[in-house]
Amino acid sequence: MGPDLNKVQEDFRSFKEIFDELLDHIMIIDSHTGKVIEINKVWISTTGFTRDEILGRHFSEVFFDDQISSLEELEEIVTHDSVVANRLLRKKDGTSIPVEMSLSMVNFKGQNSILTVLRNITERMESEQNIREMNRILGELNTTKDKLFSIIAHDLRNQFNVLISFSDILLKDINTMPETERFYFLSQIESVSRTTFGLLSNLLHWARSQTGNLVIKKEILIVESIINSVCEELNGSIISKELVIEFDNTQTTIVYSDEEILRIVLRNLISNAIKFSNWNGNIEINLIENETDLEIEIKDSGTGMDEEQQKMIFHLGGITKKGTAKEEGTGLGLTICNEFINKLGGRIWFKSTPGEGTSMFFTVELPH
Repeated sequence: MGPDLNKVQEDFRSFKEIFDELLDHIMIIDSHTGKVIEINKVWISTTGFTRDEILGRHFSEVFFDDQISSLEELEEIVTHDSVVANRLLRKKDGTSIPVEMSLSMVNFKGQNSILTVLRNITERMESEQNIREMNRILGELNTTKDKLFSIIAHDLRNQFNVLISFSDILLKDINTMPETERFYFLSQIESVSRTTFGLLSNLLHWARSQTGNLVIKKEILIVESIINSVCEELNGSIISKELVIEFDNTQTTIVYSDEEILRIVLRNLISNAIKFSNWNGNIEINLIENETDLEIEIKDSGTGMDEEQQKMIFHLGGITKKGTAKEEGTGLGLTICNEFINKLGGRIWFKSTPGEGTSMFFTVELPH
């Protein structure tokens, strides 16, 4: 007794419905001619080609950049491994879709055919790329953390060793030591203490910045007042090198910025100018008002930077050379300045010539 024709037709319609609704790209290829003899509906929505534009074409035309060009190559894949490396499907707009391809031999409508299942792996590849990017960022953060800890351990140990040594000398010889020597040791203790405080302050703000706890609070500020205040804080170092600060503080220049962050930037840049200035040198602080921002220049006539140092100026630990009075450095200050000025929406840059000095520039927003 022959098969029920209605049952066969019903089964075929059910098969076709399931076939069309599959989310993977299904393609059946004539194993003799290499032409595509059937596809499911997902091709139309994802590639942009119509059914008629794909059926009857050589299978190689659906792939991007002729990844598989001949039927022999395809049959070899089927023979050796049913799942192969990723491929790219061609889209009508010229772009591509990454897919994972699996193949098997089937009998379709009475003829030998190759069943090709192509799974869209765009999301998986994006996820893998995101994971790689996150791993890269985590690696950089871990390197930064290790470098930061190294800087902290090295610099704080050195600073405290100096403080302990000078304090010991004073305590042992305080009654017999000449006043000039006492003054020298006390001034050194004061200088080292101030430097250590600056280092700890930088580390604190850096940590807040890295953990996302740094809150920007912009307000109307008078730049001259802040610069004067920072110079007073650093007056001991300025006097010890007999430096002259050239700054017109008779004006009143208004900016819109975060006072604490602006102070940190100015303190770091002026401290650097002092550190690398020669005795009896000059430090210029210039203000240039533009349409939307104020340009601040801090210029010294000190040691300057060579080409290699200039390349690393804003990298963590990039510039660690000693000052003209053998002052130690961490290379952290300029990294912080760069990051904080960016957070304030400004720019920072520099000009430097070895043996002639350095000019550091940065911009601060003007009130609207």
